[in-house]
Amino acid sequence: MNPVMASDKARSLPAFKILLAFVCVTLAGIFLVSRLPLKLAPDESLPAMSVSFSMRNATARVVEMTVTSKLEALISRVKGVQSVSSTSNNGGGWISVRLNKHVDIEAARFELAALIRQTYPSFPPEVSYPSLSAQRSDDESVRPFLSYTLNAPSSPLLIQQYAEQSIIQVLSSLKGIDKVEVSGATGMVWQLTYDFDQLKQLGLTTGNLSGAIQGYLHRENMGMGLTEGPTEGLTEGEDDGKRWIRLVLEPEPHGSAFDPSAIVVANKAGKLIRLDELVKVAYVEDQPSGYYRINGLNSVYLSVTARPEANQLDLAKKVKATLAELEARFPPNYEMHLSYDATEHIKGQLNTILFRSGLTILILLGFVLLIYRNRRYLLMIAASLVGSLSLAVVCYYLLGMEMHLYSLMGVTISLSLMLDNIIVMADQIHRQKNRNAFLAILTSTLTTMAALVMIFFLDEKLRLNLQDFAMVLLINLGVSLLVVLWLVPALMMTMHLGETVKHPKRKRLRRSVKVRRLYRKLVLWLNRRRRWVLLVAVLLFGLPVFLLPGKLQPEKEDPGLPVKVYNATLGSSFYQETLKPVVDKV
Repeated sequence: MNPVMASDKARSLPAFKILLAFVCVTLAGIFLVSRLPLKLAPDESLPAMSVSFSMRNATARVVEMTVTSKLEALISRVKGVQSVSSTSNNGGGWISVRLNKHVDIEAARFELAALIRQTYPSFPPEVSYPSLSAQRSDDESVRPFLSYTLNAPSSPLLIQQYAEQSIIQVLSSLKGIDKVEVSGATGMVWQLTYDFDQLKQLGLTTGNLSGAIQGYLHRENMGMGLTEGPTEGLTEGEDDGKRWIRLVLEPEPHGSAFDPSAIVVANKAGKLIRLDELVKVAYVEDQPSGYYRINGLNSVYLSVTARPEANQLDLAKKVKATLAELEARFPPNYEMHLSYDATEHIKGQLNTILFRSGLTILILLGFVLLIYRNRRYLLMIAASLVGSLSLAVVCYYLLGMEMHLYSLMGVTISLSLMLDNIIVMADQIHRQKNRNAFLAILTSTLTTMAALVMIFFLDEKLRLNLQDFAMVLLINLGVSLLVVLWLVPALMMTMHLGETVKHPKRKRLRRSVKVRRLYRKLVLWLNRRRRWVLLVAVLLFGLPVFLLPGKLQPEKEDPGLPVKVYNATLGSSFYQETLKPVVDKV
């Protein structure tokens, strides 16, 4: 036995223990692969937030003075805010907040939401409650992954009520569902009908009516107050008998019905008149802004959004199975149709990636079999690759990584790099009986990993989109180092692939000499026809004829001969309409 190989064995762990450990890791990886979150795009929040609001019938100047400037001053008080930019328009405004990348985004968002909640009562009544949202690196991550249309021969409001009572409650109970929304129907409103002549006789206007209603329904924040007494949820020893509560002045409770008799309106003379004496009240459906029908039936939209940690492929199967059960119990003529399915795109991309990865592996393994002509050697490399991928899956799961299109592309690219490391180490053991090539493999792998680290220093949006791609490559390359150091030598020893290479037979030498002679003749023949070879090579790569203009416009009144020739040939209608579509593809 080679002394180097003997000393290598003495320093290494027993092959059986190594193989047993990797078998356990492989089984764990196969089990955990279905538990990895799989989605269309990465779900990462940028260190930025946006605040939007509306203000009915207000000019941009009024919006800026009454709301935008106050919100900007409020936002500047939040710890970690780097910059604030705003836009005030007629009827509303929008504020963009840029945070320091080291700040906890959720904590900053919570602090800002609390400040907005405290300040909102000081805004004019026509200002809507400001909407606070985090900016994402990819908007696809927060969009619904399934959308349905529910059709029925009923009003959109009744269809929406049925969906909320019979569908949303069931779907919301599924694990992995973030929210289920129904849209497309108009709500119910209280309609007030008045007599203009009556109002004129009493000295009232519509402004008096709306002002009285708004004053009755007004909700005002009164601040914080200190109360004494036992606090619910605390034991007697923990409760100090005092706590702060938020005080709000609300209108008198009147249930779900609108009672106009409880509202009084004052005219110019100061006379108080009950509202029910001035208007007729009816609870009706609001006027729709548009109509959407399928096969003559009214429709509403049902949108399903998944949680960030959910596997959208598995979740889509559960949602579709649940809706199939519910559809069997639908009222007559109620139909549900799938209008958008993000998992179809995920499946298509996943199938493409799997096909390319499988084709890459087959080509590489085919070259290995062609060169070594040993099935056991091929089996050893395939087993090493499976062990590498399984260990990588375990790392993905432990690190809480999400699998999306970017990270799947990282897996595809890393396959060839992992195979390279495995083949180099296997060939070193096969020919030299040692693992001295590991230092060279380690150096080249660390060089590649160092180049990938640059992704983490890119612009924030690019970094968040590509960091999973880089992490997958880094993990796979790191795993390949463990595999070539421990698993490959153990497999080589167990499968007896370290024997001395036999010298080729005489027939093989003769065949090699003949191939080299033919190669020499081919090179000499091509060398004598260098110009033609160069021309054919250029034509094989293709000429960018699709960039040629349709016509040449002469700068002078009398075009030259080259312009006339070009317009008569490549600029002719025959070439442009008949030949150009074919030539551009070729």
